[in-house]
Amino acid sequence: MKLEKYYNLNVKSIKTKAKDKDELLQAIVDSALASDTLKNIDPKQLLKNLKARESIGSTGFGDGIAIPHCTLNDIDEFIVGALVSDEGLDFAAIDGKPVKLFVYIIAPSKKRNEHIRVLSEIAKVLKVPAYVDELSAQTSASAFFKKLSEFGQWNSEEELPEEYSQLTIHIQDAKAFDQILELFAEVNDAYVSVIEGNNVGKYLYALPLFSHFMNEEHKGFHRLILAVINTIYVNDSLRKVGSIIEKLNCGSKVMITSHPLNFFHGGIDI
Repeated sequence: MKLEKYYNLNVKSIKTKAKDKDELLQAIVDSALASDTLKNIDPKQLLKNLKARESIGSTGFGDGIAIPHCTLNDIDEFIVGALVSDEGLDFAAIDGKPVKLFVYIIAPSKKRNEHIRVLSEIAKVLKVPAYVDELSAQTSASAFFKKLSEFGQWNSEEELPEEYSQLTIHIQDAKAFDQILELFAEVNDAYVSVIEGNNVGKYLYALPLFSHFMNEEHKGFHRLILAVINTIYVNDSLRKVGSIIEKLNCGSKVMITSHPLNFFHGGIDI
């Protein structure tokens, strides 16, 4: 992913004096509209879309960080920019703490899959406290994005083999599901579906032969992730899933299988 082609470098300073969420969203509009990609966009529409996204739930995901983002119908490319508030401000973050670092994304509505990839790649960098500290210390857009490029791994333009595999993951643990699904959102060239299921105990519970042994607990959480990914990413994905299982100690609640695909055609939206 060549993320740096989206950087908004037409602004000089990334410092903001915004005092609250509304002022910050307006500051994002002012910053984003400096880019050539958005030169013909109505600022009121951009602000409206940013506010609409925040109404769904705050993009402040904790530890002083937020990734405000929205989509627009009339653009073909992304814009990624940044703002830093030295004092921090109330952005209704999930942990209730003031937010100091804002990395915003303005995305084309028709590029939903890529939008999720961009969001996931940036979030992955911002989960590392040391990276956040260095990024927050920058004052110019060029210095900020130079650091962001160093920390991320989105500059690779390797030629991927035309070989795909399907990973099938049965999950009976909600925390494991959240983390594993997030993992696949970060995999390039991936097509992912989630199927809601039930433990077989739900059905055995209804059979007279087994009802004595089963109980309501066997009707619990069960989801199936089907991920078709480029074969080059399989081993790394399996390793990361294994790490999640080990960390959550849920080996008896997650089962994963993998097999190469002899035929692959088309794709699905995330």
